Amino acid sequence: MANPFPFSSGAVLTAAELNAVGEWTDYTPTTTSWTGSFEYSKTIRIGELVIWKGRFDTDGAQSGTLTMTLPYSDGGLTRGGSGGSGIAYDASADNSFAASPYVASGNLQFIESQANNQTAINSTSPFTWANGDSIRWLAFYETDA
Repeated sequence: MANPFPFSSGAVLTAAELNAVGEWTDYTPTTTSWTGSFEYSKTIRIGELVIWKGRFDTDGAQSGTLTMTLPYSDGGLTRGGSGGSGIAYDASADNSFAASPYVASGNLQFIESQANNQTAINSTSPFTWANGDSIRWLAFYETDA
């Protein structure tokens, strides 16, 4: 990513320059075998750091593991692992579960943890997903794409 400003030693950035360093943009990923809609999905990139926040609402029964395509991966090196947090919400039981985002094979996936058990979020974990359930996340990862 090219430097948008002519920074020099001792320079003081203006508010406009700071605001332009990173700007939230809409991003609609594709999902693997899950159906629903994104209430929101926004991303910001500052250098090699990508921050992505979103909410996905399911529209019925799901199958397989929840997987979303990453923004800014364009075939470049996207380093595995991730940071952030998330919530998987079961609307019928009005119950929430912790969902940790992580990068795997150029996609975002989620792990849910209970006691000594960690499982990839899938159609039956941490609950059987149905219409009206949702997952929300804030994730960050490094890329050079």
